[in-house]
Amino acid sequence: MDTETKSKLHKLQVYLECLPNSLPFRQEAESVYAFNFFGFSDSDEADYGLEGAINRQFEVRLGHRRDGPVRFKERGPGLSAIIAVLGNYLTQHPESVIMKKWLDDLILSAEQAFKN
Repeated sequence: MDTETKSKLHKLQVYLECLPNSLPFRQEAESVYAFNFFGFSDSDEADYGLEGAINRQFEVRLGHRRDGPVRFKERGPGLSAIIAVLGNYLTQHPESVIMKKWLDDLILSAEQAFKN
């Protein structure tokens, strides 16, 4: 993983750990995101490929980005665990344009959470 991507992951981690109190705090077991329990089906990987299966799960858990940055519904470890998911995938596949786009979009989403 390149230095710029590592820096962005760290930035996102700091943002997610400091999201405003206006967002409800959820423990891992009650999170709607539950990235600490991240996985996808073998059939999704067969149908979409590894990158597509991960992208699909991100869309299922976070929502689509077609209308702008996703709006976070909560804060806490279930959301923050996305750092490990992105970090693991980007370490194995550093050229993944889709995962780098998710990283950039999630940073924008976090910045929006501070503005609202």
